[in-house]
Amino acid sequence: MKRKILFGCIMPILLLIGLGYWGYRRLVSKPVLEPRLSTVDRGNVEIKVVETGTIEPLKKVEIKSKVAGRLARLYVDEGDRVTAGQVLAEIDPTEINSQVDQIRAQVDGARARLAQTVRAVAYQKEQTDADVRQAEEGVRSAEARLRSAERDYATQPEITRTEIAQAEASLASAQKSLVLLQESTHPQARVQAQTGLDEAVALAAQAARNLARQRSLLQKGFVSEQTVDAAASEETAARARLSQAKKRMELLDEQQRTEAAEAKARVAQAEAALARAQTGRSLVAARQDDVKSARAALLQARARLDAARSGRRQDKMREDEVAQARSAVEQVQNQLDEILVRQRDTRLVATMSGVVSKRYVEQGELITSGVSTFSSGTPVLQVADLSRMLIKASVNEVDVQKVRQGLPVEIRVDGVRGVRYRGIVNKVSPSAIGAGDPSGQGQRGEGAVIRFAVEIGMTNPDHRLRPGMSARNSIIVSRRRNVLRLPADAVEGDGANGVVQLAHVTKKDDKTSVQYTRTRITAGLRGDSFIEIVRGLEVGDKTKPGVFKGPKRKAIELRFE
Repeated sequence: MKRKILFGCIMPILLLIGLGYWGYRRLVSKPVLEPRLSTVDRGNVEIKVVETGTIEPLKKVEIKSKVAGRLARLYVDEGDRVTAGQVLAEIDPTEINSQVDQIRAQVDGARARLAQTVRAVAYQKEQTDADVRQAEEGVRSAEARLRSAERDYATQPEITRTEIAQAEASLASAQKSLVLLQESTHPQARVQAQTGLDEAVALAAQAARNLARQRSLLQKGFVSEQTVDAAASEETAARARLSQAKKRMELLDEQQRTEAAEAKARVAQAEAALARAQTGRSLVAARQDDVKSARAALLQARARLDAARSGRRQDKMREDEVAQARSAVEQVQNQLDEILVRQRDTRLVATMSGVVSKRYVEQGELITSGVSTFSSGTPVLQVADLSRMLIKASVNEVDVQKVRQGLPVEIRVDGVRGVRYRGIVNKVSPSAIGAGDPSGQGQRGEGAVIRFAVEIGMTNPDHRLRPGMSARNSIIVSRRRNVLRLPADAVEGDGANGVVQLAHVTKKDDKTSVQYTRTRITAGLRGDSFIEIVRGLEVGDKTKPGVFKGPKRKAIELRFE
């Protein structure tokens, strides 16, 4: 039993000693280190110009008031997002509102006077136009009467002689026609009509006798009923012809009576016309009086026309009154428009969407107008569009030849760690900073590096960038994508020809050995960190890394007290 207990105590001690010795050997033994080699892979080769700059909004505006006064209300503060047209602040409008009411009353009064003047002038013009039209019509009528009277006076003697001759000829012709009509009126037609009547009477009598005879023979049975019917038809036709002959005779008698009456009427008319024509000799003196009367009437009509037209000159004077009244309305209306603009300008609105980046004044302060000729005005707020930013950097004269508009830029901001932004070179200044200074020195000191201003545009999608932040800008002046590349320090030589120490790695018994072979290569683009391999190496080849050839690094001693 004692032996078992002793064995149980000794075994854990021995186990702990063994583990401790094994751990000690692990600590003191030197690990097998793999040699540090450079590997050929595929990737991008870039040449960059790296400069720092300050971030600013690409677009920012200062909000100033167009009117001076006390800042009555301020609706936003720094950091607030605003939209274009949003009211940001308001100037006390009390005084301007009073001016608006006064000028608006003046406008109403001027418009009322203008309307009254326009109505009066329009009524007077209508009256004048009516008088002129009436007078012109009177002149035209008087002129027509005068022309007619002069024409009648000039032609009356000849007209009288012509009318008498025509009347005498008409009377003689009418009398002759009446005599001829009385002596013989259609003799041939009358003979024909009488002959036809006589024949119709005879035929009717004969047909009646024949019908009576046929009826008698029918009773005796010597003829048929058809024969009697035929005789009756002939008798009826004979009576119809007799009736027509009588009507023609009556129409001829009526026509002869009508023609005789018309002939007598024409004779009477011709006698009356001759009597009228003979009385025309006394109209010559009357025509002369008509001419004198027409001339006097024309003079009176022209005098009335002149008087009516003189009213138009007065109408023009009244139109001048309308123009003056309209000018007065326009003048006070312009004053009202100006004061209304000033009234609207008491409300300061955002001219663009963005973020209030600065607030210059407090509510209740007095501010000056931004359109004053004596000062630039008091800025109230600054609104910036933080969705698009601008980096102002400067590039030294050695690198500026590589930089051009449109080059891509990789941007890192100290205040936003872990995020890489992208931008584009918007502008490269053609002249050095301070080159426009008349002294020729500008901001340059003696021995200072000559630098050129460069503007880089970028977006701010997450709105984490703020104006004033510093940015480290890597302008990619040249880039080859997805090419064979090798770290730049592994290649010896410059230009297209280079030499590398191609590594041949072998492992044996957990030991690694490396042998190097000098190999010539053809280099392409020589970037800041990598060199493009055009010929001489393949993906996966390993080379001896280069040795740092820069200046000796200085040791920095840190002391903590």
